[in-house]
Amino acid sequence: MIIDDAFDVAAPLDRVWPVLKDIPKVAGCIPRAEITEVVDDRTYRAKVGVKVGPVEVGYRATIEVLAMDDATHTASFKVRGDEQRGRGGIAATVVTTASERDGTTHVTLHTDASISGIVATVGGRLIEGVAQKTVATFAANLSKLV
Repeated sequence: MIIDDAFDVAAPLDRVWPVLKDIPKVAGCIPRAEITEVVDDRTYRAKVGVKVGPVEVGYRATIEVLAMDDATHTASFKVRGDEQRGRGGIAATVVTTASERDGTTHVTLHTDASISGIVATVGGRLIEGVAQKTVATFAANLSKLV
């Protein structure tokens, strides 16, 4: 499943990009997500909760930074997670790019995800809407943080 989204932060790129690079700090902007362990400077463990329609699932996830390019303000991540109480999981690659537009920062997200388990079975059609709502909340939280 491919999910593309974008948002603007009312701050210049030189203030937003350092925050986007700080994984533990930026994870706090994601609803129902928490970094539980910093394995090294490129690998993090996290707990992530997801509610899709009537289904609520918790994941134990590993986030790996694949690339962080200061010149292009692009970062890519690999995320793998297993349901805490089930047999499903998620595997995703996320690429984010930040660019300055008239004193604000425009952030794009490109996610290529594979989801299995109860979320995919019960909430498959609803996932894109939940992702859009999550990105909107993330953008609002990031704006407050910056």
